[in-house]
Amino acid sequence: MQLYLVVSCTLVLYQTLVLASQPEVLVQQGTLKGFWDKSVGGRPYAAFLGIPYAKPPVGKHRFKEPIPADPWIGDYYNATREPPMCLQLKHVNVKIPFPVLGSEDCLYLNVYTPAISDERSTDGKLLDVIVFIHGGAFMFLSSNMFGGSLLMDRDIVLVTLNYRLGPLGFMSLGDDILPGNNGMKDQVLALKWVKQNIAAFGGDPNSVTIAGFSAGSASVHYHVLSPLSKGLFKAAICASGSSLNPWTFAENSREKALFVARGLGCPTENSLSVIRCLRDRPAEHIVGMTRHFLNWLYNPFSPYALVVEPPSHNAFLPDTPINLLLQGKAADVPILFTFDKDEGLYPGAEIVGKTENLKEMSARWDELLPSVLDYNYAAPSEESKLEISQKIKEYYDVDLDTKEGVANFVNLLGDRLFLHGIIKAAKIHSNLYSSPVYLYRFSYMGENSFSVGFGGTKELGVCHADDIMYVFAMEKMNSQETESDRQMAKDMVDLWVSFAVNRTLDGKTFKENLPQIAFTDIQGPSKQEHMLVEDMGEEKFWDNLNLMENIIVSSHEEL
Repeated sequence: MQLYLVVSCTLVLYQTLVLASQPEVLVQQGTLKGFWDKSVGGRPYAAFLGIPYAKPPVGKHRFKEPIPADPWIGDYYNATREPPMCLQLKHVNVKIPFPVLGSEDCLYLNVYTPAISDERSTDGKLLDVIVFIHGGAFMFLSSNMFGGSLLMDRDIVLVTLNYRLGPLGFMSLGDDILPGNNGMKDQVLALKWVKQNIAAFGGDPNSVTIAGFSAGSASVHYHVLSPLSKGLFKAAICASGSSLNPWTFAENSREKALFVARGLGCPTENSLSVIRCLRDRPAEHIVGMTRHFLNWLYNPFSPYALVVEPPSHNAFLPDTPINLLLQGKAADVPILFTFDKDEGLYPGAEIVGKTENLKEMSARWDELLPSVLDYNYAAPSEESKLEISQKIKEYYDVDLDTKEGVANFVNLLGDRLFLHGIIKAAKIHSNLYSSPVYLYRFSYMGENSFSVGFGGTKELGVCHADDIMYVFAMEKMNSQETESDRQMAKDMVDLWVSFAVNRTLDGKTFKENLPQIAFTDIQGPSKQEHMLVEDMGEEKFWDNLNLMENIIVSSHEEL
């Protein structure tokens, strides 16, 4: 009995000591307790995981704009556990096709900071902040994939966040009942939380750089355009995406919402009855209905995305991206655009990496290409859709039976889905705004690649988003397995942090070399080359195709 009491008291004492040694901060909602960790280089830092920035978007709050989280009850909030990923139709690294995973209660963020010590003292200087928005086609992934142990070797505060995905975040009825873009409004609320609270973590609320990759990169660029995001950041890093990429802007949104409603047995005579009914349906069933919009494999990979909202004081996107850019309504902030050498490996790795998929793509070219390249609804007619598919095949000299023809196919995927929109955005910002624009290409092939997660092999090339694994600690995409990779990670962290702190990079700005395109080619550790080319992304070809998006439309009309 005495031994039991001794052991029990020892355990209680141990738990009390551990609790007392936790890093602690006071934010507007109350006290947070996190945990200590060490960076890749052995530097101590504090991590606070799963901080609620919004009320759970469940029940009556489903399909509504986010509401700030309430203060928590109790002495403190335990910020030591990873938050659940948002409910999603998962695509990457799954054993069964497109499972529905995650939680509807998912609006949490994580903060990593080296600016808090055991004695709760700092040198008094607030650190620059990077807020990172994950990618995943507005459909999948989560903030938990992107840890801070690489960036914590530098004097930077990192915030990562979850936002609603797929239909729960981006369904729209095109009216005041469900205008859409709730996933983006989640991000805005998270940025406001950072503005109000990041000083408690040693971060400077007036020196925030927003960054993201893929759909997160497009999100960052949309924040540059949105009136709701003004004043919440000072610079932007857009890694492999922009608002001018076709998949970031949804077509036929109302029709999709009504299709889901009918599929789940809901009345569709008016928007209010649709939403009331869908709020009573299991969230997993709503997300599961997304499978009906994937015509082949996970394509088109972004059936839910942003829309132009009806006029409102709280519209995230009051006009088309191209109109907002050309009308000078974007935030005039420094921007770093980035891309990878073989961007088209998303979604190309899943196609060219599997013989059966490649054969099917070749046999059904005219039928499948509009879904893969996201112009199913952008072509004026079925006849013109067929004509466009053939024009693309001829222009890029695609023959999926030859190695060269397959490489050309990957190039056209990258041009259409990513590079064309990135370069176009960089040009417009450089021509119409005063802040500097920079561009880099990541050409280093390391030990791991996102191609593997998408169903291919790393030998296919430098995949879409491969550079991200050298900036963020990723369990399944480890950048610390070889000395070359470790040095590459140091270089990439230095580059990102340098831009976030100084808002400039070595070399000339994009504007200084126009009409030529200037970029820094990152070829390996300590190996960067400044490049100058006449064209990139085959801009003229894509701009001259008979697609609705190539018509600059008036306000409140979709591209």
